[in-house]
Amino acid sequence: MNQLILMLKPMNTRSGTFDAVPLGALFPDASVADLGRLRRSADGIDGVQVPGKFQVWEWFPQHVTFPGRAVAGTPEILLAEVSLYGAGGDWLEVSLDVEWTNVWSAISLACWCEVDHNAHYVDPVERTIVGATSLADAFETVAGRFIAWLAGPRDPEFWRAHASLPPRKQR
Repeated sequence: MNQLILMLKPMNTRSGTFDAVPLGALFPDASVADLGRLRRSADGIDGVQVPGKFQVWEWFPQHVTFPGRAVAGTPEILLAEVSLYGAGGDWLEVSLDVEWTNVWSAISLACWCEVDHNAHYVDPVERTIVGATSLADAFETVAGRFIAWLAGPRDPEFWRAHASLPPRKQR
C-alpha cells in the first residue's frame, strides 16, 4: 500500500525530517532570521510526537516559483500531516500547509453526512503572507495551533460534536 501511495505522488515530491528540508531553496526570499524561526517552530511540532509515529515533512520544489494570481490553485510548498486516529473507515488528521501566499492548518476528519463529502476541516487557521505578516510570523502562529491539536483530543467524535457534524454511522 505504501508503495502505491509513493507512486501517485508527484515525482519531485521529497520527504523526510525537518532537518532535511531545504528551507533556503524553498523560500529564497526569506531572511536567515525568518528561516531560523521556521526551524524553531518545526522543532516544536516535532517535539509533540504521536506515540509510535515520527513526523515526516513533505516538500515540493516544483512549486517554489509563484507564477502570480493568474494561475489557478495554490500548490503546497511544505506539508506536515499527522494521523491521530484511523480505524474502521474513520480517521482524524492534523495538517499544516505552507503555500505561495499563506500558511494553513486544520483538523481533518472523515465525513459521515448523508451526502459523502469525504472529509470535513474543523477549526481551520490561515495566515496570509502579506505586508507586515512574514512567512515566519504566519508559520509560528499556525504551528502553535498545530501543536495544540496534537496535544488535544484524538477522538473523531469529539471533533464532530465540536463542529456540529453528524456522528459516525455504524455499519
